[in-house]
Amino acid sequence: MRALLRYCSRLSRSLYARIALVYLTSLLLLSGATAWTAISQFNQLGRELQQRLEIDLADNLAEVMRPALDRGIDSVAAWDMARHIVSINPSLSLYVLDTRGRVIADYAEPSCGLGQRVDPEALETLLGDEPMLPVLTTSPCGQQFGVFSVARIQHGEQDTPGYLYVALDNAGHASMFSMLRTSSIIRTLVVAGLMALLVSGVFGLVWFALLTRRFSRLTTAVQRFAEGDYGQRIEAPRDDELGRLARAFNDMAGTIDAQLQALRETDHQRRELVANLSHDFRTPLTSLRGYAEQLLAAEPDTNGGRQRMLAAILDNADRLTRLAQQLSTLALLDAYDRPLQREPFSLAELAHDIVGKFQHQARRAGITLTVVCDPALPRVDADLGLIDRMLSNLLDNALRATPDGGWVRLEAVTQTTAVQLTVADSGIGIEEEELPLVTQRFYRTRASVVRGDGSGLGLSIVRDICERHGAAWKIASSPGKGTEVSVSLPRA
Repeated sequence: MRALLRYCSRLSRSLYARIALVYLTSLLLLSGATAWTAISQFNQLGRELQQRLEIDLADNLAEVMRPALDRGIDSVAAWDMARHIVSINPSLSLYVLDTRGRVIADYAEPSCGLGQRVDPEALETLLGDEPMLPVLTTSPCGQQFGVFSVARIQHGEQDTPGYLYVALDNAGHASMFSMLRTSSIIRTLVVAGLMALLVSGVFGLVWFALLTRRFSRLTTAVQRFAEGDYGQRIEAPRDDELGRLARAFNDMAGTIDAQLQALRETDHQRRELVANLSHDFRTPLTSLRGYAEQLLAAEPDTNGGRQRMLAAILDNADRLTRLAQQLSTLALLDAYDRPLQREPFSLAELAHDIVGKFQHQARRAGITLTVVCDPALPRVDADLGLIDRMLSNLLDNALRATPDGGWVRLEAVTQTTAVQLTVADSGIGIEEEELPLVTQRFYRTRASVVRGDGSGLGLSIVRDICERHGAAWKIASSPGKGTEVSVSLPRA
């Protein structure tokens, strides 16, 4: 019982209940207005028909009563003739009016209209050539408008002009109410109207139920989505307002779901970053500590051991420096609200400077590092610091992937609207299936994992820098033949 009461309470507060209440109320009001209009028009139609059928009644009665009226409107002959007519049709009321519409003879018993006035304009309207029926006026013995028949007469010995007025309203009302009670046509119309009202009500309630069912499905999907079921979608939305709302919900849900997936992926990458950085920092720091302890405890240097230890310390310090620089660049690139510090600069000078910084590393590794660049190369419009970091990452990756005796080349050539930079090497290359992955943050190729170097940030930083500049870039590589990375920077 309580469940039923809760359901009824929830239903009464639902959109369907409100729409149904408004619809049924409007339907009842419209039906009442239609019924009232129909009855009033039927009443008018009845009066019109009666007046149309009996419009010549006053002329006929005037012809019959002319001899009696010639003797005078209050003569015994006039009264006898009037009683005779009323006895034949008791619903009639006969009056004689003067030219101003005042009742000067009332043949009703008891008399009630003497001295009353009828609108002469209504009388002349009905006596016109083509009167618009029904023509209504107040009855001498009543205050309500009714139909009548009228004829011009002359009475008395002086042939005084006037009107013979026949009130038809009593008969009309009686026939109308009788028709409403007994007419099969009216009964059929009433039954048909009630059936139409019932069918319209049921059809409207069913139709609103179907409409609100779509609202209910949408509401259920939104509630489940809010509860954490991010796979909720509205299937096959129609091309209407609800359909557009459903598509908007699907788009919103898809966007939120994609953002949540991106957040999960970012969180996963963050965990991997913490693990990788912990390892990458711990290993050089352990080596630094070990070499430093050996230097403290070592005997005087006799065979160059101290020099080797110092070189190892420098290598690990360089590794930590590179890692810190990459993390700093990555944080800088993630700050999308920081605008690029664009400026025109000479790419030829930057290329020679960067190659000069890496020459010592290349000679120590037995690698030939060259730069092919025209000194008159056009200036480019870019962020100098970021382009420096990008080229440094590319050269550092190339040198680490190239074995002793290999070569690395930095080349810059002029294009129509840009300057193309290319870093090529004769190194170990990248497997074809790994090419789409090397630009992802923290991804390390199998060769890099075997060598035990790299952080998985170098090429991802290159990609981010190119995207921030809107620059086109591509990477091509073959295992055992080397790798080539090309970047096109806009000319200043």
